[in-house]
Amino acid sequence: MQAAVSDTSFGPTPAATRQASDVIERQDDLTWASLPLVAQLYVAAVFVGGAAALVAFLPTTAPQPILFAVLTVFACVTSVWKVNLPITASSGSTLSVSYAANLMALLLLGPGYAVVVAAAGVWTQCTYKVKQRYPRYRTLFSVAAEVITVVTTGLVYQQLGGPTVPLHAAGLARPLVGAIATYFLVNTGLVAGVIAATTNRSFPTVWREDFLWSGASFMVAGSAGAMAAVVVDRGEHWKAILLIAPIYLTYRTYEVFVGRLEDDRRHMAQMRELHQGTVEALLKARQAERAEQDARSAAERANRSKDEFLAIVSHELRTPLNSILGWADMLRRGQLGEAKRGRACQAIYDSARRQAKLIDDLLDVSRIMSGKLRLERSAVSLKDVIDDAVHVIQPAADAKDISISVTAEPWIGGIYGDNARLQQIVSNLLSNALKFTPRGGSVIVHLTSASDYIELQVRDTGQGIAPEFLPYVFEPFRQADGSTTRAHGGLGLGLSIVKRLVDAHHGTITASSAGVGQGATFVVRFPTEAAPTRSVPPMVVTPARVRSETLSLEGISVLVVDDDEESGLVVAEHLSIHGAAVFTQASAAAAYEVLRRQHVDVLLADIAMPEEDGYTLMRKIRAGAIPGRESVPAAALTAFAREEDRQLALRAGFQLHLVKPVDADSLIAAVAMLGRS
Repeated sequence: MQAAVSDTSFGPTPAATRQASDVIERQDDLTWASLPLVAQLYVAAVFVGGAAALVAFLPTTAPQPILFAVLTVFACVTSVWKVNLPITASSGSTLSVSYAANLMALLLLGPGYAVVVAAAGVWTQCTYKVKQRYPRYRTLFSVAAEVITVVTTGLVYQQLGGPTVPLHAAGLARPLVGAIATYFLVNTGLVAGVIAATTNRSFPTVWREDFLWSGASFMVAGSAGAMAAVVVDRGEHWKAILLIAPIYLTYRTYEVFVGRLEDDRRHMAQMRELHQGTVEALLKARQAERAEQDARSAAERANRSKDEFLAIVSHELRTPLNSILGWADMLRRGQLGEAKRGRACQAIYDSARRQAKLIDDLLDVSRIMSGKLRLERSAVSLKDVIDDAVHVIQPAADAKDISISVTAEPWIGGIYGDNARLQQIVSNLLSNALKFTPRGGSVIVHLTSASDYIELQVRDTGQGIAPEFLPYVFEPFRQADGSTTRAHGGLGLGLSIVKRLVDAHHGTITASSAGVGQGATFVVRFPTEAAPTRSVPPMVVTPARVRSETLSLEGISVLVVDDDEESGLVVAEHLSIHGAAVFTQASAAAAYEVLRRQHVDVLLADIAMPEEDGYTLMRKIRAGAIPGRESVPAAALTAFAREEDRQLALRAGFQLHLVKPVDADSLIAAVAMLGRS
């Protein structure tokens, strides 16, 4: 038998990746240029060696032309009896039983004729019934390797004293064994060498794993060829034909063997694929389980956070409500003397304002998190914003004997921002400083400017911030002390709102503290952006904030529509005190009747009412449902406080959107503006 690189390549595919699923490579990957340099040098050396051996031993005469022709045909026929070696397709070769014909030619005709017979056989092996045509250099390599193998085998045979014709069986055994062994080692070694040169496998590994097992086939085919040569030399040609049977049987045996190996390889490949699929399925299942556990843990954390948040909200809303209900009940029962009535009224008012502030904070967070925060930008003096905020919070500071000092550079430019939101930022920072600063402490506000930003610094001498809590100080609903024994109330939203509002103004805010008991410092930087050259008119006119005591509503008639009787009565009382003529109704239908009978200068309407809401009421009035009243000035007075609620009110036809609870100053100013518009 002989090995040859034929219809499979010896490209660079590692043995570790060999599988039955390995198929023929792309033609572009089999070119000479695709070979590594070492492989190119190795193949070139075999080319040169084979060509030299062929030239040196090529016969010039043909003393037995018929025998030569028969052996050549026999070599070609037995070369067709080939099997693919059970190695990776990218580095594989074929194995045929033509070695029997080659050895017969060597014994009967000598090395020169044997070289020609072997070359013809290997050429047939590499070109007949191939799976795919490959570059010619691979076939030439196989021919050159076969020439070197036959020449080397012939030399070893001669060195061991192998007889020439006439052949004598007595002296044939030793040189024949040496010749067969030489043929096996040189033939398989040359092919294994090129496979090793094009892969990351070593030569010993390639030869041991891919070729060693085929040694028995060389011995069987070689022995049959030698026996046939002896019979032919004796002139018993017909007996030689009988020796074709064991040669063919060897081919069929190895075909079955290799076929089973291929089946085993395919089975192993399938098992590997199934195993890999099982492993991947287990990994995915484990990942899914881990993801499910993470999701469950996240959901549990979110649920705990929600419960904690609801508990805090309930506590913060119930606390002022307790004061409101308690003092109101005592006033209702007449249990308070004249001296305590003023205190009770003030407590009810302060508690209600506190509740309103909590609700406003919750709504602000909702707007920010949903991306619906609306800024009405204009040129703003940050120094004026600070002065206004300090003026509002000064009474609370005086009550705790806390000093507030403000220092600013002589000239501070303005910024382009929302005046109300900027005041909310400063107020929240000051309120936070007052909350955590003990009696007798101080709060320092410092305003400076640079080339491209204005810096606001608020520093206090309060309890400070623990290092472990500092990274979370701007997160919503996070409080350094969330226990039931905490000294300070609140939802933990103030600084979170500040951070979001600063971000909305394209600014930055940082917090620092030397530790507990060392005070805290908040630094805000706003970019000194220029206002746009084209002014954008506001969507709605906002009433000026002035003290209601200075305004008179004499001569203005107002229709208040609210299904909540107490809410309507409170609004009516505020308006009446300032001289307005007030009509109150609890439904849209009743409002239509008043508008038909009475002259009304201003309409204040709730939104959420049974049967017909305030939006529908306003749309019908604007559409002319009440002749002559299409342009009556109107404001929505509602507890719906979202931005989309404001937009709905404006689109329905209201000029203003007032949010409950509305303070007296804003209410009177709004009615005065609408009544005189």
